[in-house]
Amino acid sequence: MRGHCRNHAGLVVALPFALSLAAAVPGARAEDLEEAWAIALDANPQLRASRQTTTAAGLDLASSRSERLPQIQTLNLESFLTNPISVPGPSGQPQPARRGQEAFTISGVAAILPLYTGGRIRNTIEGNRAQLGAARADEVAEVLDLKLDVARAYVDVLRADRGVAVARSSVTSLTAQARDVSNLVRQGLGIRNDLLAAQVARANAQQREIQSRNRLSIAWAAYNRYLCRPMETVVPLADLVQEPPSPAGGEPTSDALSMEDSGPIVPDEAQIRALGDRALVSRPELASLSEQARAQQAQAATERAKTRPQVSFVVANIYQNARFLPTEADTGAAAFVLNWTLFDGGRARRHSAAIEHRGAAQLSRRDDLASAIRLQVRSAWLTCRESERRIPVARAAIVQAEENLRVARGRYLQQRGTNTEVLDAEAARVQSYDNYFNALYDAIVASFELRRAVGDI
Repeated sequence: MRGHCRNHAGLVVALPFALSLAAAVPGARAEDLEEAWAIALDANPQLRASRQTTTAAGLDLASSRSERLPQIQTLNLESFLTNPISVPGPSGQPQPARRGQEAFTISGVAAILPLYTGGRIRNTIEGNRAQLGAARADEVAEVLDLKLDVARAYVDVLRADRGVAVARSSVTSLTAQARDVSNLVRQGLGIRNDLLAAQVARANAQQREIQSRNRLSIAWAAYNRYLCRPMETVVPLADLVQEPPSPAGGEPTSDALSMEDSGPIVPDEAQIRALGDRALVSRPELASLSEQARAQQAQAATERAKTRPQVSFVVANIYQNARFLPTEADTGAAAFVLNWTLFDGGRARRHSAAIEHRGAAQLSRRDDLASAIRLQVRSAWLTCRESERRIPVARAAIVQAEENLRVARGRYLQQRGTNTEVLDAEAARVQSYDNYFNALYDAIVASFELRRAVGDI
């Protein structure tokens, strides 16, 4: 879904391609999102399970097709007698059979070919074909979900890494301020209370850095889990955004810009409707429910077919070597077999109706999901626009915050300002960077979520 989130001054790169900015080891080749997707799609066990389910559905379809072919069966019987066989004598009285035999063999081979099943085999094949279609759609949905999860985890690592950098810069800035205050106190130009306040602010910044590093470790663990790698693995990642401009770049800071960007977001109803229509065509979840409903309908037809005549053709050859029987040789036979359940108490009819209701339930779920998908598309579109609107405001705030800190620090060193002004300016600077990077990465995530909502990530 390239182009749904517009770029702002080159900040957000056209997805899914990334700029070659390493977030980890400098000079090392960075792993980009496309590579992460390839690794996850190859190694993720959840996706592998979905593929195995699709394979199983394909084998079920092949099995049902085989029902049209003849079945060849054999029956072999070896009998041992404990009492002699008696046969009627000339006088009508039983007498022992001649050539007494204690054991004999009966062997038969039969080929059975179904001729008419009332649609049972045909509907079984159709049902399994629909189940295969549903399994394939579920596999596609699993791929889309996995790619979105990997993208979110990838962005979380980048976001957490930026957070560590911001927290570290805050510690450096507040350490310098504490040093300046300490120098003024030694010179008799500052007060101890200012020094204590600066030291407390630095300690708080160190706490935030510790927390930021912990969030980064957790983000790496989550990212590595999707790629089936050791959770402690750290590799260079290609960033998806460029560095913010230098404060000397003279970014616009007028109130008009902020006032304009804080206005309401006006939805582009035509674009949202077009994206929603596209989603209803491409989303695999809808296809899966449709195929499941079709499978239920075929299964219901299969159940109804059980009440119809079942006709098959049987060819058999029987061999027996019992000398006491009139014939001792091979015997061939051919027959048409009719099997017809005339009355089953309504079991097949009621079972078929129950299955049809389950199929109707799947169609109702599909209708509800179609409405939910339109809501997903609309929400993702609005979130994408919101993030876009935040980016230029946050960029301007960075320039303002850096300049505010520079002025406040200069005023304090000239004894024209207070230490509190410097600490407040530093807090505003940190917040402006947090807002900026959150806006950038929120825009990237929103773009992926919009693409997932449409079904073409």
